[in-house]
Parts: sequence; C-alpha cells; structure tokens
Amino acid sequence: MKVNIYLETDKQCQACIQRKYGYVIEIMYHGQIVTREGFGCVVSTYHQCNLQALAEALARFHSSCEICIHTKDTFVASRVLRISDLAAVDFKDTKGNEIKNADEWRKVYEPVNRLKLEVSSSAGTHSYSQWLQEEMIKHGDS
Repeated sequence: MKVNIYLETDKQCQACIQRKYGYVIEIMYHGQIVTREGFGCVVSTYHQCNLQALAEALARFHSSCEICIHTKDTFVASRVLRISDLAAVDFKDTKGNEIKNADEWRKVYEPVNRLKLEVSSSAGTHSYSQWLQEEMIKHGDS
C-alpha cells in the first residue's frame, strides 16, 4: 500500500516561535482516496515543527507500507531519507554530539523502524498546501 503524508506549517522562518502545523494522510482504499488530517500548535523552529507534524502523522500507522512525505521543508525531506543512518549513530554528529532536533528525529524513526516503512520524499508545494493553510487559519490558536 502506498500512502502520502502532506505537511504544512503557517510560518517558514527558522526562529523558535509559536507555529501552527497541519498534515494530511492520503491513501487509496478500494479505489477511492481516503484522507485523515491533524493539526497542532507548538513553540519551535521550522524543522522541529515539521518533524512534530510528521511524528504525529506516523503515530497513526499500524502496519507496514510505502510512504511518501511531501513538505516544503527541503532539509527534512532530504534527511528523512537517511533516517536509518542517523539512528545507526544514535542521532549524533561526527564529534559525538547530538544532532539538532535529535528527540524529534527519534520520534519519527520509531514508527519507521517498528513498522519497516519504506520512505520517500518530495520537497515543495503540494496539492494540500493551500487547503492546510486555510484550515490552520480556521483553527485559530488551538
């Protein structure tokens, strides 16, 4: 089964500020597209926020499948492809220090590893970008 996860945040600056995020999980089920979505608000950096949204989306998975992660965050999109390599060195850099957002990366890695998910990614604007932006506005400060 192939599943798409679409991530969106309300702000793309790198500062640690309050942000809204949303995600859509999309699958083809018996010939029809089925979606589930989630929204949240967190004080974080841009990458942390995307990782938070991704971890929440992945926490909803219960079986092995092929997933493609769609996000404007090119850093997360490229690094998620190497998540097994990051986990192999316990999310540490070459000097033995934890990488930035190590806890968030661990939360993403746990279901990827446990369910043996096959991960691919696509960076840039996606088909749910505008809808997620509109929904984040509707959700206000919740």
